Amino acid sequence: MPRFLVLFVILLAVSIGLMAAMMAQNGLNLFSRDMAPMLFVCFLVAGYVSFRISGILRRRGGGLDRTARPGGAAKAKLSTVFNQKSAAQKEREAKFEAKRQRLIAEGKLEPDPEPEPEQEPEAASADVPTRVPQTAPIKDRMAARAERVRRAKEQGKL
Repeated sequence: MPRFLVLFVILLAVSIGLMAAMMAQNGLNLFSRDMAPMLFVCFLVAGYVSFRISGILRRRGGGLDRTARPGGAAKAKLSTVFNQKSAAQKEREAKFEAKRQRLIAEGKLEPDPEPEPEQEPEAASADVPTRVPQTAPIKDRMAARAERVRRAKEQGKL
């Protein structure tokens, strides 16, 4: 209830302020007797919007508290917006992993192969720099670019 009231007061103040400013530009007074229906609609809209917002926040339930992670990852307010998974998403992932493990046990699915370690670049080409500072002469920059292109072709990227 306090959240609803705070939202209601803030939305009402903003909406009345905007309406009064708009009407003052046109030479009208928002608080005259003729504008009573507009004020009533302003109260209704502010009440409805604050009710909907407080309902959404109530359903989200907790905000930063429920996503607290060791190491202080939840200290940033935006970390909950970008780094959290919903309960339904976690449940789907758990069901998927359980089904995957069951299929592997039955022999219908092969386990994921271990990733092969990256091969070490050749020692001969390691002494040629692939990155040079922007202040380096054009000759050195072009040589570094040619080396990057050569390595990309060897790796099959180009």
